Parts: sequence; structure tokens; C-alpha cells
Amino acid sequence: VVFWYCSGSSGINAEYGEVLDEFCAVYHQILKRVWPSAQRDIVYASHKQKLENEGERPSWIVCNVSCDHPTVPEGTSGYTRASIEVVLFCKTECDKSDPSRKDVRCKIVYSASVNPGGWAPSSVVKAVSQREYPKFLKKISSFAQDHVKNNAIQY
Repeated sequence: VVFWYCSGSSGINAEYGEVLDEFCAVYHQILKRVWPSAQRDIVYASHKQKLENEGERPSWIVCNVSCDHPTVPEGTSGYTRASIEVVLFCKTECDKSDPSRKDVRCKIVYSASVNPGGWAPSSVVKAVSQREYPKFLKKISSFAQDHVKNNAIQY
């Protein structure tokens, strides 16, 4: 398996690796260094699934879970390995049968458990989390809006 590099407009850099099927792949992501901690990386499997209920617009769920991968063994990348368990659920809502982009809303449920790896005092982890999490939410919202603003509405 060969990993290849991708730099998105979101500023999130990841290497895409093994594609397990059309809905699941393994990624190696290098996280931005947040002072005063060491720079982190994560290797995780990501699965996306379209959920369809009769009479409703489809929803999507994405699950990301840390894993090991032989091409990026822990301790060889020069980063401190973090681990994650993340679930993102998106439900598109619109009351019109032929909507414009401004008529579409998206409800999002996001849950994340992140172990930053290495050693850091819990007070530092809490302070960094409180500072960085709002930035992350703003960045992912902007990324999503920028990503779809010129595209046709898809469900």
C-alpha cells in the first residue's frame, strides 16, 4: 500500500492510504502543532455510510477509529501518536420540493473522543482543548460551506 499526500482547502493535511472499499479507507493525518505540546499524528480507518429512510431525505454518518497500519508504524514518523474515536452524523433538511442553496439546512451531531498520546498534564490538555475546539468547529463549518456553495444540491 502506498500513501499519497493531500492538502485540502480546509488546511487539514492527510495522506490517503489503503482503500478498503468505496465507503472505507485508512488515513494518516498530521496535526498542526499546538504549543506547548509535541506535534501529533493519527492513523485511522474512516467509514462513511448513506442512511435512507422512506419519505425522508438521506442522512450520512461518518465513523473514524484509530488503527495501526504497517506503512506508518507508531514511533517511526517522528510525531506523538494520538488516537481517536469520532462519529459525525449529518441530516439535510429542506421544506421545499425544488430548493435553492439558501433553503437547505443541515443538522449535525458530532462526538469525538481524543487521546492526545504522550504525556501532558490534564490542566494543559483542558486549556488547549478549550482554546482549539471552537477554532475547529468554525473551520469545519467554513470548509463545508465553501465545499458546497457552487455545487448542485445533493442528498
